[in-house]
Amino acid sequence: MPEAHVQVAKSFLELSMNFTSMLLLWVLKLREMERSERTSKEDNGPIDSSRKHKLMAVANIMAFLESLLNWVSLTDFWSNYVWLGAFVLIVALIRFLNVLSYPEKPWVTYMQKTTLSKNQISIGDMLNRCPILNEIYSPPLLWGRSGHLQTASYGLFGHASLIRTYDCRHVVKLSDGASVVFDVFEPVKPHSLRKDLTLALCPGIANTSESNYIRTCVHYAQENGYRCAVLNHLGALKHVPLTSNRIFSYGGTEEMEEMMARLHELYPSTRFFCVGFSMGANITTRMIAKLSSDCVQHRIIAGLSVAQGYCATSSLSLYHNWENGRRAYNYLITENMKRLLRRNYDMAVAPHVRTGLIDEQHLWAATSIMALDDSYTRRILGYESVEEFYRDISSLSVIPKIKIPMIFVNALDDPLIPPCLWHPVRELAATNGHFGFVLTKHGGHLGFLEGSSIAPNSVTWLDRFIVELANSVAVAYYENE
Repeated sequence: MPEAHVQVAKSFLELSMNFTSMLLLWVLKLREMERSERTSKEDNGPIDSSRKHKLMAVANIMAFLESLLNWVSLTDFWSNYVWLGAFVLIVALIRFLNVLSYPEKPWVTYMQKTTLSKNQISIGDMLNRCPILNEIYSPPLLWGRSGHLQTASYGLFGHASLIRTYDCRHVVKLSDGASVVFDVFEPVKPHSLRKDLTLALCPGIANTSESNYIRTCVHYAQENGYRCAVLNHLGALKHVPLTSNRIFSYGGTEEMEEMMARLHELYPSTRFFCVGFSMGANITTRMIAKLSSDCVQHRIIAGLSVAQGYCATSSLSLYHNWENGRRAYNYLITENMKRLLRRNYDMAVAPHVRTGLIDEQHLWAATSIMALDDSYTRRILGYESVEEFYRDISSLSVIPKIKIPMIFVNALDDPLIPPCLWHPVRELAATNGHFGFVLTKHGGHLGFLEGSSIAPNSVTWLDRFIVELANSVAVAYYENE
């Protein structure tokens, strides 16, 4: 046998031994779970339906893994290169699906000992009032532990066929002619506290109130007594034309501030809980940091950031490498932004091409968000370089200025936001009494789908957490009032 073939065979043999060991450990772990369930049954009497289904699922998975283990251990397994290829594909699929990762409770970080000022809400008490943080977050079986599939599916699952629309659409003109459009959804049931409470939602990049993950969140919040106001990013609504020569920007807070100002006028007795998603979380964080303390203290009682990257400057190099597929995501986000610009070409692109500010050829040739920002965004906003633009729009440097309760949520398997981006915020939460940090093991980027079977529940883990946290904040706020 040629030396190269010998090396390949050795590599595959080593891979098979490692894989077989993993299977064996997983079988032993499942057997232990099965014994634990049966012991619990003996101690606590008849088993309930959910535990019965869990026990059956454990038994079925264990049987499958044992049969796979037997198949791998066949003596003639390595005699055929077809089987080698099949085995490699199986290993790659298992690695991609991350099926050997087991669900865990979220990891919660906050300052354990802090001296509270008058009317300050305790982050610890607030988070301890959320039962969901003491529960294991269980993503859907088979595919739900893959951060990539969670990320890809967050806009596909949920209440895709909801017919409930906004109760009122508001349009506010800015000084540069831009029309801020936001939608208000009234609660369908009274809140348990009998208070007027509003969730102010800022969606992710190029998203609106029509985005499916926003609709599921709004639907669940309405059912729990919350009014929801959703900012529609400039240029993102397909049937609403731009009225100025720009679209939204990643860190621009003007539209969010204008929405909040109008909501203050429309609902003078309400209290606001601001929630931002991904890019919208950056905007929400920056807006809260900018607002005056009196305004924040009396009307905006807390904020929540979900799947934020915090520092655009640090992400410059990260999004150009292929680790965890980030370069591919970078390309897809760029293409989505280019589609949005093409749809709004007459207002957002053509005027700047005519003045020579934008090189159209460079714009459409961009294959990364950094290239697009260099050829378009930073020029429209008057920055000399992308680096200067990113430094100015990042929220990390302004987070310490926030003086109200603010919770930050990230997922460990988020393919877009690696740990190096959220670590500084987690460390800040451990030393600052205004902040809390929640890290989930699974969830991807804005996914957080959960369920006890392959099909996910229509209500996500994130939807439930937002409502539980908002309830906890409201209770703490009115106790201190």
